[in-house]
Amino acid sequence: MMFVLYIMMTISLKEIIVTMTIWIPELAPGQPRYLAIAEAMRADLLRGVLKPGDRLPTHRELAFRLGVTTGTVTRAYAEAEKFGILVGEVGRGTFLKHPGAQAAPFVTTASSLIDLSQASPPYIHEYQDIDRALMQLMASPSRLDLLDYTPPEGHRLHRAMGARWLARSGIDVGEDQIIVTSGAHPGLIATLASLSQPGDSLFVEGLNYPAIKPIARLLGVSLVPLEADDNGLVPESLERAARAGEARLLYIVPTLQNPTTATLPLQRRQTIVEIARRFGLTLIEDDLFRLLDPRIQPPTLFTLAPERTYHVTSISKTLSPGLRVGFVTTPPGKGELLMRHQTVASGRAVGLAAEVARHWIEGDTADRILSAIIAENAARREIACDIFRGRIFRCSAGAPFLWLRLPDHWQPGDFARAALDQGVKISSGPVFAMDRRADDRAVRICFGGSADRTSFRSALGKLNSLLDDVHAERFTHVA
Repeated sequence: MMFVLYIMMTISLKEIIVTMTIWIPELAPGQPRYLAIAEAMRADLLRGVLKPGDRLPTHRELAFRLGVTTGTVTRAYAEAEKFGILVGEVGRGTFLKHPGAQAAPFVTTASSLIDLSQASPPYIHEYQDIDRALMQLMASPSRLDLLDYTPPEGHRLHRAMGARWLARSGIDVGEDQIIVTSGAHPGLIATLASLSQPGDSLFVEGLNYPAIKPIARLLGVSLVPLEADDNGLVPESLERAARAGEARLLYIVPTLQNPTTATLPLQRRQTIVEIARRFGLTLIEDDLFRLLDPRIQPPTLFTLAPERTYHVTSISKTLSPGLRVGFVTTPPGKGELLMRHQTVASGRAVGLAAEVARHWIEGDTADRILSAIIAENAARREIACDIFRGRIFRCSAGAPFLWLRLPDHWQPGDFARAALDQGVKISSGPVFAMDRRADDRAVRICFGGSADRTSFRSALGKLNSLLDDVHAERFTHVA
């Protein structure tokens, strides 16, 4: 009998030894120790450092390792039980468990299509980028507040984040002039809605961001296309139209213009500002791409004319499109009406996403991501310039896309459809044309959307071969 009892005790002891977890958590600062221990336990369980079924150290042992009291660990384990991740078994110890029913892991399905139609960043992110931000978010004692509606202007910390991000563009404003949005697109809608009435007109460049057309239709605003050349908007065209009173608002992309990649030189910016002041124009500056060109840039229109410029930007092109975080900087005292329109348009930023962005921007993650995107765009630009050598295209340094002129035997829509048949998606020139006078016999090819440089090079090779392809069936034979 004693022998059997000895064997049972030995097996139990071995079971405990085998399943005992040596766990020394990293505790987040700024919160009670017991709560920091419980949060670290939950975070490590989610990250896979700990696993369901792991036996945790005793209260006394963990207290010794962490330099806290046994009572602190007891409170921590009790808190973890409230989280649903811990269970105590009399005589056996304390074990981790699944917190309950869980959704299946988020998994995307790979596609053979190479999508070069969207100006999104290349795939350069690392797991640690989001993991660290989420761990910091989980350690916040106010994290449940992020599940509530955000204020129309954004949380104070997120507006301060915006001020810090805008300082990279030479914009020095207080958080009271910044409105946080769910991306540049909703910010643009709210801005234009706050500045216009149905029946108003809006000056735009002849080739432009395609979504400005449906936005204008939605608001009952007519577009007045202006002339542009290799250096961007032609000031004389703006002056003639302004003198005729055709509109009182100008929407402009002054840096790495979409789709032409043109950047307005300083002298033109100054001339446009002078025209705006002389004729009482309000400027809407779409500045999404500025930070992608690491060279010294001319000052923003907002910097040159802060009393009449609304500066719209986001982190979609420079950090991550999925976070949907943007900023509108208003002239002093002009934000109240815009905030009301943002509420109506549901353009407020999502608190959880903005908090991830804040941890990136206030730490060193944003620097790493932006630098990696700039480097990868530069490498892909070099590939594109090599493959399309001898072709007519525009692709300024820093641009995340190129504007490729098509041979006479190709119509833009036909070429885009033929490219799609080859497994490559691009944007046809006419979608960027604000009216029929625009020179849209081209396609835009973006540098993101491809998993690696090899597949990107292969896709461009297909497009280059297609440029010389003349199919008889596209022409109607007349006897």
